[in-house]
Formats: sequence, structure tokens, C-alpha cells
Amino acid sequence: MLVNYYRDVLCPIVFTLSVSIFIKQNYCRLKEPIKILFKFRFAFLLTFVFLNSTSNILLAEESLLDFKIEEAGNLFLLNTDRIYFDNIEARLNSVNIKGVEINQKILTDSSQIFRWTAIEYAQNNEAEKASIYIDKYIKSTLHIGFINNDVFSGISNSEDFKALESKYKTNLSPINLFYLFASLIGVFIFIVLNLKNNTNNISNTLISIFVLMHSVFILDLFFYLTNLKFSYPHTMLMSLTFSFLYGPIIYFYYKKIVLNYKFKWIDVLHFIPTLFIFIAALPYYLLSGQEKLAILLEVSSLSTKGIYDVAFIVKLTSLVIYALLIVRIYYKFSKNNDKLSIIKLKWQKGLAGLVSAYVVFYCIYGLMMVTKMLPRIDFLFHLQIVTMAIMVLYIGYKAFLTPKLFSSGYFDTENYKYKKSGLTNSFSEDLKEKLLYLLENEKIYRQNNISLEILSQRLDTTRHNTSQVINEHFGLNFFEIINKYRIEEARLILENDKQNNMNIIDVAYEVGFNNKVTFNKSFKKILSLTPTQYIDSLTI
Repeated sequence: MLVNYYRDVLCPIVFTLSVSIFIKQNYCRLKEPIKILFKFRFAFLLTFVFLNSTSNILLAEESLLDFKIEEAGNLFLLNTDRIYFDNIEARLNSVNIKGVEINQKILTDSSQIFRWTAIEYAQNNEAEKASIYIDKYIKSTLHIGFINNDVFSGISNSEDFKALESKYKTNLSPINLFYLFASLIGVFIFIVLNLKNNTNNISNTLISIFVLMHSVFILDLFFYLTNLKFSYPHTMLMSLTFSFLYGPIIYFYYKKIVLNYKFKWIDVLHFIPTLFIFIAALPYYLLSGQEKLAILLEVSSLSTKGIYDVAFIVKLTSLVIYALLIVRIYYKFSKNNDKLSIIKLKWQKGLAGLVSAYVVFYCIYGLMMVTKMLPRIDFLFHLQIVTMAIMVLYIGYKAFLTPKLFSSGYFDTENYKYKKSGLTNSFSEDLKEKLLYLLENEKIYRQNNISLEILSQRLDTTRHNTSQVINEHFGLNFFEIINKYRIEEARLILENDKQNNMNIIDVAYEVGFNNKVTFNKSFKKILSLTPTQYIDSLTI
């Protein structure tokens, strides 16, 4: 009892207090991650609501199975310390499930025989035979919740029953919860990208659809891996319709941001396979929940194996072709383009790399799950799902930290700010390294008279090149990067000044500011706190 109290009450309280204290003491360091997580609160909320509703469904399934046997006025409870099946008439006479009388005639059908035989074997600790009849009962009645009943607790540690549990019981493992969260993040990103102001409609629409498709596919796999597909049978073939859209969508997005491609009517031909797969899958979509559940339990005359096999072959072929086209565009137009900014180059390189990795891992997944040419290895199985999740999170990360990637006209060549610049990528990288040395080792920002001209002289380059390097590598202008380093050092000075020996104005002068007003303004802009508020937060 004491152990349960500690686990259920004290542990959450201690953990919550510890996290609160840690966040208060490290607020400034955690400010940016906290902001991003706060923006993802929508996904957290949906995850909580979904898991709560799922647990309620499972509890409801179990409560329906709290049954008892009544015979001649005597109540026999199903406990493991008693024998109930000596008298066959007691078994077939009358059963009361939540107050509903079931007569002997109904009890003689095969499904009821499977049920009682499974229970009988479970009471006798014959796990192998009990598991066989549990499986038979579930497939004959489509009642997955039967396996959750406490009457099977006596055989729960047997290998046969564990195998049955892995087949039917909900598995909300950490990796599966990560997949759920990643898919909900993707839906959130899709909404945000389409609601953003000042966006490039075509490219943003394409990348947002790409994210949504991956989110749906991850969610589909989440239902499969957790066995929740049995509780939500209408999720069957949920992502199949998108199978042939992955390649064309990311290909046209890539052409748009690299080549500023203008779409033509003939491009519609790329989407015809999607129409065919939708028509082929439509009869399955129109089935009732019971019919879909029968297919999932493999007790129906219908099967999805054929359509999955065809979809896999066509999808893999499509992915390989479009991935090769994307890699070709990257190597031909992006990799050696000295006029391309570092931010754009990294974005285009990252997408090409993730798409290529996904194609390779999807091929491995298909060889294991569809063709059965490879044995199922969990690590390899999860690689393609993890790659999709990383792709979704990567796009979300870029959407919040580098929003200009999704701004209108950002990838248009004619609007490129530095298109006439003679700065090559290799020279830009060299200047970046020199700049970091001046900022982090020489702390050049401490000079209160520092200017773009002085910094350019120290870098032995032009003002234009210095400004371009700061903008492309750091996403900041000259004053922003100088103040960023000044405020970071000021924060460390205040944090290490345990005795409060230094005045705020002294700290301002120490890091290079000329007056307290500018220091306060910059401090609050970067840390969202005034120096005084920050000092107070350190004492909490």
C-alpha cells in the first residue's frame, strides 16, 4: 500500500517540483526550446486526449467482461482458487453478463464454446490451449477486449499468452508514443504553414501537403504497431491513397525552390496513379467497421494483401525515380552554386538527403513486411518510420527557427539579395570561422566603438562580404550579432556574481555597451527579462 502511494502520489509531486525548480534556474537557457514546445502545445493536447479516450475504451472493454455464473440460486465467482467446470450443465445453463441473461441455446454456439473452453483451460493453467481458444473466440466474435479480462491473469506470464497479447493488446510503448506525437506535430505544421501570412502559396502548399502525408502514414503505422487498428478499424488503408503522392509532391516542391519551376497542365499526369489507387481502394473504404475488423483479423473472404503488394511495388518505383531526380537537381544546380546562400544550400541538401534515406529504408521495410524476402528485424523495421518522423520534425524545426524559408519570394532568383555578390561558399566559410574566432576568443564585441567597418578590416574583407556572412550564417545583422554576444556574456557575469558586487551599469560597460538604457533594451529583447528581473530570478 505504501509503495503504491509513493508511486502514484509522491513520485509525480516530487518530479513536478524538481522540473519546476530546474526550469526556474535555467530559464534563459531553456527559453527557445520552451517557446518551440509551447507552440507545439496543440500536439501535446491531442496526444493527451487521444490516450485518455483510448484508455477509457480499454476499460470499457474489460468491464463488459466482468461476468458470473449462476445456477440454482448459487453464485459462483470466477476465481482461480475454485473449480467451475465439473458440471457441464452449470456451464451451459444461464450466464449473466452485466445483468443480461443469455439462455442455454445461445451458449451452445461455437463462439460461446470457444469462450468457455478458453476460460476452463485458463483456470487449469493450460496456457497453450487457452491461448488457442482465446484466439478462436476473438476471431469468431470480433471482440478484441476479451483478452483483457482478469480471468486470464493466471496465464499472463506464459509465452503463448504473451504472443497473443502482442497480437491484440494495445502497446503504448515510448517509441509508439513518439510516432503519435510526431504525426500530430506534422498536422500542426500543416495548419501553421497554410495559415502563415506572406507565404509563397505554391511551394508552401506543396511542402505542407508533403508533411501531412507523412503524418498520416506515421499515424497509420502507429495504429498498426499499437494494435489500435482493432479498436479503430476505419483506419484500415488510411494512408494508402497517399502512396503515390510522396514522390511527385516533394519533386515539384524541390523544382520550385531550386529552379523556380512554373507548373504546366501536363504535370497533372504525375498524379494519375493516385487516382487509380483511390479507385482500387474505394470498395474497402466503403465497408462497415465490422467488415474491416474481420479483414484485419483475417477471417474475411476479402484481403488487403493484393492491393498492398501492388501499392508497394508502384510506390517504391515512384520513390526511387523521384529521389534520383531530386538528387540530380541538387548536384546539378545547388551543390556547386556559389551564389546560393548557406541557409538555402543547407535546406536543399537536407531535404535531398532525408528523401534519399527514406527511400532506402522504405525498400528495406517492404522487403521485410511485403515480400518477406528479409526476416523482420525491429531496428530495420523502425528505420523508415523514424526517418519520416525526423523529416516532419526537421521541417517543423526549420519553419519556426528559419521562417524566411517559407516566406513569399525567398527562393525566387530575381529577388535574391546577394545574387551579384562575388563571395564563394568556400570563402564564406573561411570568413565565418575568422568571425567566430574574433567573437569567441578575442571577444571583439567588448570594444564599445566596434563597427561594421572595423570588423571588416579585422576580417580583411569588404563591408558587403562581412554583412553577407553574418546574414547567411547566423540569420542576423551586424548589430544583432554583436548585442547577442554582449548579452550572453553579461548573463554569465550576473549568474557568477553570487555576492551582487557588480552594478548593472558596470556589467554593461564591461561587455561593450556605452549606456544603461541600450543595455537594458537589448537584454530584454534577447532574454525577455530586464537585468533586474534576471537577477531576481537567480535568487529563487
